[in-house]
Amino acid sequence: MEKNNKKADVKRVNYSFDMLRNDILTAPTEDNEKLETGDKYLREYQSKLIVAQMLSYLAESYETENYKDNELLRNAIETKVDGDEQLSGFLFFVSQNPQFDYSWNYMRKCRTNYIEFLVNSIRFLNNVLVDINLLTGKPWSGNNIHVVFHNILDVELTSEEPFVKARLLWENFYHLVTVKNDYDIIVKANDTLLKASGRKEPSDMKKLIDSVFEMVNNESKKITENENV
Repeated sequence: MEKNNKKADVKRVNYSFDMLRNDILTAPTEDNEKLETGDKYLREYQSKLIVAQMLSYLAESYETENYKDNELLRNAIETKVDGDEQLSGFLFFVSQNPQFDYSWNYMRKCRTNYIEFLVNSIRFLNNVLVDINLLTGKPWSGNNIHVVFHNILDVELTSEEPFVKARLLWENFYHLVTVKNDYDIIVKANDTLLKASGRKEPSDMKKLIDSVFEMVNNESKKITENENV
C-alpha cells in the first residue's frame, strides 16, 4: 500500500523547465545517427542548443500570472531587448555590411520581428508545459504514446517513472519561428497516428487527451479480450 502511495506522489510532480532542459540535453544522441553529421551539423547543433536553452530560461522567467496578458508580456520583452547593449552592438555591426547599404532600417525591422519571436516562443513553451502536465495526470498504460507539439517537441508518455520524456526534433528547429498563440498537436502510438488537433486553449488539450485516452483504453480492452478467448 505504501509503495502505491509513493508512486502516486511521484506522478503528481509537475514537469518543469529543469526537466525539459535536461531532456533537451540528453535527447539529441539518438537523432545524430538519422541526421546529417560532420562539422557543419555539429556547429548548427551547438547553436540550436544555445537558443533552445535561452528560450527555456526566458519562458521560465515569464511564467507567472503577471505575464498571461500578451500586451504585458510583449512590453516586458521589448524593454529587455531594447536594453540589451550587446544585441544593439551586434545589430550595428551587421548593418555595416554593404549588402544592407550601411542602413539600420533592415536591422530595426529584424529587432521588431525578434521581439515577436521571443514573445511567441515564451507563450508556446509555457503552454506546452501546461499541456504536458495535463498529459501526466492520466494513467497511461505504456502503449508508447507520443504527443508531438508543432512538429518541434516529441513527448513520450510511459507507465514508468519519470512517466514523461521530451525530445526536441532538431531537424524541425526552424518551426519555432512559425509558432503563434495556437499550434498543432498530433498524438501517435508508435508510428500510428491516433489524433491530430489545433490547440488554442488548455481546454482544447484536455478534450484531445480525453479522446485519445478513451481510444487507447478501448484498444487495450479489445487486445485483452482477444487474448482471453
